[in-house]
Amino acid sequence: MSAAELTELDRSVLSEIQAAFPVTATPYASIGERIGASEQAVYDSVFGLKDAGVIRRIGAIFDSHRLGYHSTLCAIAVPPHQAEQIAALINCYPNVTHNYLREDRYNIWFTLIAQSRERIQEILREIAATTGISDILDLPAIRLFKIRVDFDLTGSRDARGEAPPTVKPAETPAVTLSAEEKALARFLQGDLPEGPTPFAEIADRLQGQGIDAGEAWVLERIQAWVDAGVIRRLGAAIKHHKTGFAANAMGVWDCPEERVEEVGPIMASFKEVSHCYQRPSASTWPANLYTMIHGRSREECEDVVCRIREATGLPEPRLLYSVREFKKTSMRYFGD
Repeated sequence: MSAAELTELDRSVLSEIQAAFPVTATPYASIGERIGASEQAVYDSVFGLKDAGVIRRIGAIFDSHRLGYHSTLCAIAVPPHQAEQIAALINCYPNVTHNYLREDRYNIWFTLIAQSRERIQEILREIAATTGISDILDLPAIRLFKIRVDFDLTGSRDARGEAPPTVKPAETPAVTLSAEEKALARFLQGDLPEGPTPFAEIADRLQGQGIDAGEAWVLERIQAWVDAGVIRRLGAAIKHHKTGFAANAMGVWDCPEERVEEVGPIMASFKEVSHCYQRPSASTWPANLYTMIHGRSREECEDVVCRIREATGLPEPRLLYSVREFKKTSMRYFGD
């Protein structure tokens, strides 16, 4: 399926479920009520989009820090002829959730999530020892200005919106989950069950594990986690190039430290920016603000950069376009 093959219903459904899949007993009926379609039409659209590969999965994206985990963005400078081999080695770690080839000397960029900073550093030492490459950036988030992977498929949104509150991940308190809640989290980090009542199906599966959990408890826990930010997003992860957003670039900005708190929310207000972080600079990498920019072409991404520069007064950033996706998956928390 290509972007041109998406129906008006498909676009409306995707716009509804990217950022907020309804936490109700009959979610497809809830979506239908919002967009003026029947429950069956919405259900058929969603699973047609899944069959066509437009939707990767529908599930929860947890805030790793709220679950007591640590995360970081890493980059390694790899000789081009070794990129595929070294990317495969990095992908062997279940702690690696995303891994991309990008256009830069630091050409392999990957995310690491682990239960401690010590484990993250241990993994990076292992990668350096195995590859013989010590030129690795370790860039944990200092401030989070925005995470909203939510493409405007209907053209109805304003060019800029209100930026969400700024978060300092290292200062985010972790929650303590019961054994029953951890079991629920394990289901949610995968794909929601098929059928018109996926949360009732999760309750049935929990009961099959000997856990006394009904549908009402499942719905209450999920909504509480969404409200508290433990679940960062419950929604559909989509393959953006199949919806027409063929280009994405990581904009890497060098911002004066005293302006970071002012500039970050400005960057986050642009609808084409899905992620916006402050990260530490390094002697080999003098940059501290990161924006993931999405567009239908490189020219659109570059237009967004121009508008961000006009709004912030910052100099030209480095634009690292994605060349290849080596890995994109969800972290499996509580594997023990």
